[in-house]
Amino acid sequence: MAYNLQSLITILQQILNPQESLWIVDSNTPLLQSLLKKAESLLDILEKSSLTNIPTLESQIRDVSYKAEDIIESSMVDQMMSTPRGKRLTFSKPNLLHNIMQQLDSATEQVVKLVEAKKLSTGISSSSDASSSHDVQQAMQHLESFQLVEVEETKMPAGDALSSSKNVLVGVDADLLHLKDWLTNMQSKLEIIPITGMGGIGKSTLARNLYGDPLIITHFDYRGWAAISQLPNMRVILLSLLRLPNGKIDDELNECNENELKDILYKRLFGRRYMIVLDDIWSTKFWDEIRMYLPNNSNGSRIVITTRDSNVAQHIVNSKSLLHNLQLLNKAASWDLLRQIVFGEEDCPLKLQGIGSKIASECGGLPLAIHVIGALLSKVERSRDVWEHLSTDVKASIVKSEERFSNILSLIITTYPFT
Repeated sequence: MAYNLQSLITILQQILNPQESLWIVDSNTPLLQSLLKKAESLLDILEKSSLTNIPTLESQIRDVSYKAEDIIESSMVDQMMSTPRGKRLTFSKPNLLHNIMQQLDSATEQVVKLVEAKKLSTGISSSSDASSSHDVQQAMQHLESFQLVEVEETKMPAGDALSSSKNVLVGVDADLLHLKDWLTNMQSKLEIIPITGMGGIGKSTLARNLYGDPLIITHFDYRGWAAISQLPNMRVILLSLLRLPNGKIDDELNECNENELKDILYKRLFGRRYMIVLDDIWSTKFWDEIRMYLPNNSNGSRIVITTRDSNVAQHIVNSKSLLHNLQLLNKAASWDLLRQIVFGEEDCPLKLQGIGSKIASECGGLPLAIHVIGALLSKVERSRDVWEHLSTDVKASIVKSEERFSNILSLIITTYPFT
């Protein structure tokens, strides 16, 4: 099923092909290229997966595709009506396309999680008896309409980051206290705070909780959040950093080119005590390009970065000793997190505590693996037999390779990078 994505992809390819297109897109080229890449990536994942009969997801993707086509085609019609001989394609409201890209990101995230959950379910149900197999299949039906709780948020605008303070954090109280002190200490010079660690360990969740902490909100005059990713789009990143506290972007900013946005960012930050979060940095090249627009006001401003590459972090801070490296959860913290996901405020039945703790420990201390397993456990029958079956198959799927949880996380991390 193409979910109407192919139609959108074809339109974008034709517009962006200078040999075929009748339009000149100029400053809108990066925006349209980014939209094309996201649509192609989502289509590729869908075609390689075996997901079928998920009406809600299919409808969501189809609606987003139609909206994108309507925006593009309406702009073409408006342009032809106002300037019949003109060939320059402009968008009166570029933020609408930014919203489309965010919706594509959300759809991609859901697809990846569903594919991974289905892989896990297949392994579990194959070795379970008829009763537990039925429970697991029921759980998968729930999962297909249930968006897994985020351990790592990517591509999150500042407004969303601010509202995400209720992310489940376990075993990181010391990290929070240390980083809050680092952010609010009396050092006046601009400081860069790098949060490092492997994919799925909770770097972005920790950064989001810092970003939305009441003490942090009152301490800084200005806060900005941008998700960088493996293929950063500088213009989109600048617009994200310039968002208003309510998450919206001023209409006039959408009309600015990249260099104008850089100047606006510098002027907005100059003289103010600011906190900027650059989430999921993959390369030093991006940092080298943006650093000159983040002024040192000598007033206690802070820049928080998250990255899985310690070499990138060392390049940015010019020191190995300043890295804040997140560690895997210990067994007690792993069980605490799994218990919160499955039971919430309820107590775990005594009969499930032993097997539950065992399942948690088999996730290797990685929060993302615990969230995936927890989402499944929360939907199956709360009986020791069912959980024993799950424990056997979880362990088998996690320990098949040298990396204990690689089979659960490989598709999520490689296809849609969480940090």
